[in-house]
Amino acid sequence: MIEGNGSKTPKRNSDEISVKSLSIHEANTLSSEHEHESGNEELTLSQIVIRSDFANESSERQSKIILDRFNQGIGKNSAFTDSPALGRGLSRVDVSYFVMGHRNQVAELYDPRGQRFSTVLTPDPTVTIKYVGPVSKTAHYFGAYGKHVLNVPAGHYAKAFSKNRPVLYGEGPHVIIDPTFQFDENNGFVNQQEPFIEHSTINILRIPAGKIAKVWIGTQPHILESRRDPYVFVDAQFKLVSPDGAKKAQLFESSSCTFVEHGSIKRIIPHTGEVAITYNNGILTIIPTPKDGKPVIIDSPTHNFEGFISTSLQTCLFPSKETKQQASADNKAASADEINLKIFQTRDSLRVGVVLVVAFKIVDPELAITKLGKEGIINHIENVSFADMGKAIQLSTLQEIMYFNSIKPGQTTNDDSVQTIQDRVKSHLAKDLFDYGIELSRLQIETMKVLDTEIAKKLAGQSVTSAEFTTKQATLVKEYDIKTTEARLKAETDNIALEQRNKAVISESQAKLSSAQREAEALLITAEAQKKASELQGELYTKYPILAEIELARIKAEALKSATLYITPQDAGAFMNSPLVYFDKMINANNVIQQKKN
Repeated sequence: MIEGNGSKTPKRNSDEISVKSLSIHEANTLSSEHEHESGNEELTLSQIVIRSDFANESSERQSKIILDRFNQGIGKNSAFTDSPALGRGLSRVDVSYFVMGHRNQVAELYDPRGQRFSTVLTPDPTVTIKYVGPVSKTAHYFGAYGKHVLNVPAGHYAKAFSKNRPVLYGEGPHVIIDPTFQFDENNGFVNQQEPFIEHSTINILRIPAGKIAKVWIGTQPHILESRRDPYVFVDAQFKLVSPDGAKKAQLFESSSCTFVEHGSIKRIIPHTGEVAITYNNGILTIIPTPKDGKPVIIDSPTHNFEGFISTSLQTCLFPSKETKQQASADNKAASADEINLKIFQTRDSLRVGVVLVVAFKIVDPELAITKLGKEGIINHIENVSFADMGKAIQLSTLQEIMYFNSIKPGQTTNDDSVQTIQDRVKSHLAKDLFDYGIELSRLQIETMKVLDTEIAKKLAGQSVTSAEFTTKQATLVKEYDIKTTEARLKAETDNIALEQRNKAVISESQAKLSSAQREAEALLITAEAQKKASELQGELYTKYPILAEIELARIKAEALKSATLYITPQDAGAFMNSPLVYFDKMINANNVIQQKKN
């Protein structure tokens, strides 16, 4: 298409984006005066980062969109032509480059696609056309006279200014038509994964897992916990508080810290076996370990944190380190025993030094702190332990003191004389400490030393003699135990053998008994079967008499099976007529003869 001045404009394909459909891309900005906030709604990255709307297009398509948006409003008044005959010819440029020029400081981009091109010649003295030079299509930033192209690398943001307000651009190409746009290519790009991105009034916080951030917004403190999404603040009064001298990787506090204070906010994590001591407007408030596993947050300038106190079992050696230091300071000439031991005098006027072991547990922290204070608990236990023990030692002899008996504090017996001096001290001290919310678990003399040298030597000699007797007694007891064990083993072996023999005899008898029972059962079964068979046979003979006669004949035949029969001539006829009747008569006659003989 030929313009009025004879210049020829670049040809455009039909699939190019219509210039009329494109609006001027001026940078979007947010004020720091909180007009972006609606209620308690938090800002998100999508609200402050300007996304590229053609970042996912092909390179060819991106080039066309950049040209159309950059040259919006130029129309036929192009500064370039692809016909060198109509203008001032210029050197070819690579296909990966645009060329830029301007007409009366209206910037223009042209894509020669590796072909010859030239700037347009005009006779109008009021029109100035100049060639700026080639620019790479992939350059991170180029522009002139209020028109800018920004190619943000992947994984980065671009920090720029528009109307003296900060703006952030997301990855991809952007065309900005804005005369107030400012961008520093050397320092303008920032990695999206930076833990803290600060750009004037825009602040983006990415708090790693296991960390927390302390920030100020004006005069209001905030403690931010770790989360997946970043925190976004647009506020000129935003300030991140980091540890003194911390580097970029150490901008945050550890989330496992038991106590973090920031302004009026206290973040407390009491561990199992301890409680937190706080004072709310001067009133003692005990905070136990939270059951939900979350830290306790206190947001009050008059609610102060004092510290932690253990509620688990504690074991202390008395004299304590502080008491020893005080004894050394009070008496520079004190001996080691006088510093390391608590010295008492027994009823028999002997000086002894002791070290006590006291095990206790605070069961009511509020009562204990109210009456004794946090720092006074250990001192009170030490003082009353030595007071009670000293009183008991002064009323006892050395022999009574050295007699140890282990009875749990608080346990009572019906007979007071059974308890030793040490046990009575335990019982009394346990009751005293219970009134202060403290449970006494153990009281024992860990070390006892007789300070009189002569008495100590005698006790040492007695100890050697006692040890010899004890060793001998232990040997005799051991021998007795061995012989007793051997006798018990022999008796157990004999019992096992006897038991096995008895089991064998019992097993054999049980087998014979079982066999006899089975034989008797078989005879009973046989007799029962014969009885039933006879009953059935009798019923059959009754019902059918002829069968009885046949059976009788069979029996008679069996009786005469091996006999010799003599028949007289006069009986021959009768025998032939009825042999059975003849046999009956003969048997009856024989029976009569037998009866006469008897």
